[in-house]
Amino acid sequence: MKTLFSLVTLALLSLPVHADEAPPDVVQVCASFFNQLRDGKVSDAYALLLRGSKIGDKLEEVTKLQDRTHEMIQTYGQIRGYELVSADFYGKNLCRVTYLTRSDNVPVRWRITFYRPADQWRVFNLQLDDAVMEFFGK
Repeated sequence: MKTLFSLVTLALLSLPVHADEAPPDVVQVCASFFNQLRDGKVSDAYALLLRGSKIGDKLEEVTKLQDRTHEMIQTYGQIRGYELVSADFYGKNLCRVTYLTRSDNVPVRWRITFYRPADQWRVFNLQLDDAVMEFFGK
């Protein structure tokens, strides 16, 4: 019975939650990030988002992210807006938020994983792509 309770608890902790249940400080830093991207301030956006993260300490990684973002903007068009579409928790200290940015030509999916080792959420992983058809099971 104890094992069954543990399995049910684990299953419930790994279920996706509604986007409005994302941690407010995560939503706030993401909003600032996407607003700066929309304003063309790619370097400033990443400096803010990656503050305190291990990724932010690696200049080569940050440069690759910035270059990829510049390429995305050149290919898909200027970012016009953004929308939080999901927040997934795995335990209490690991959260992945998924955003869509609206560009002139193509929507872009951003998956940002945050880890909270103590009292502050920090970026653990960031992925961006145009594989939005996956939302529809395609």
